[in-house]
Amino acid sequence: MEETLNESEKTEESVVVTKKKCQWLKKDALSSDALLIAGALLVGAILIASSYWIPMKSDKIQGGANAKPAQQADDKMAKEAESGPVTVSLDDDPVMGDKKKAKVAIIEFSDLECPFCKRFHQETYDQLVKEYVETGKAVIVARDFPLSFHDPKATEEAAVAECVRDQKGDAAYFSFTKAVYGATQANGKGLPQGKMMELLKAAGVDTTKALACSEEASTKEEIAKDIADGTKAGITGTPSFVIGTLAEDGTVTGEVVVGALPLAGFQEAINKYSK
Repeated sequence: MEETLNESEKTEESVVVTKKKCQWLKKDALSSDALLIAGALLVGAILIASSYWIPMKSDKIQGGANAKPAQQADDKMAKEAESGPVTVSLDDDPVMGDKKKAKVAIIEFSDLECPFCKRFHQETYDQLVKEYVETGKAVIVARDFPLSFHDPKATEEAAVAECVRDQKGDAAYFSFTKAVYGATQANGKGLPQGKMMELLKAAGVDTTKALACSEEASTKEEIAKDIADGTKAGITGTPSFVIGTLAEDGTVTGEVVVGALPLAGFQEAINKYSK
C-alpha cells in the first residue's frame, strides 16, 4: 500500500480500483485464515482424543489377565517376599506365659501412645491371653517400638515401663502398661497431669528410682535395640506382631501380622504354628 501511494502517475480511478482489489484480497485472506484455524482445531481435537485412548489401551495391555509373563512373575515374587518368613529374638524383654511349654510366641511391637495399640489392648489383648497364654499354647512378648511422631511421650513412657519391670518384674510391667493404655490421651498427648506418678505408686515401685532409671543410657539403648530388631523384621507401624514357632534358643520364626485386629485376625497364624 505504501508503494501505491507513491506512484504519482496513477489516476484517481486506478486508486479506487486498487482499493477495491485490496478489500477483496483482505476478505480472501480472512477466509483463508478462518479455514486454517478451523483445520487446526480439528487436528488438535483428533490428537487430544488419541492421547486419551492410547494410555487406556496401554493400561489394559499391561495389567490384569493380559499382563506379560515377566510382569506376572515380578508381582508373584513381590507377594512372596511380603509374606515370607521372618525370625526375631525374644531378646530379654517382658514375657507373659510359659516359654518351656508354649510352641508359639506372639511378639508385640507397640507404642504406648499409639491409639490403635490402645484399641488392641482394650478389645483383643485379654482374649488372646485367655485363649492362648493361659492354656499354655503361646507366650506374649512385649517389645518397644515408639513412633517418632508420638515422641517424646511415647519413648518416655516406654522407658518408665522398662524401669517398673526392673524393680518389680514382668507381671508388674504388663499391669503397668495396661494402666498406661487405659489412661493415655494417645497420639503423643501423653498421660493427664499427675497420672504417671499415680500409676507408679499403684505399681508399688520407688518412684524416684524409676524416673531416674528412665533417663539412663542403658534404658534408652534397650528401646533402641527393640526398634532396630523390629525394623530389621520389616516392622513399620504399630501395633505389629511377629507370630511363629518358638525355638529353644529364644528365636521366633514366623510371619508379621499388622493392626489392631479382632481375635479372629490372630487365630489363623497362631493355629498354623501350633501344629
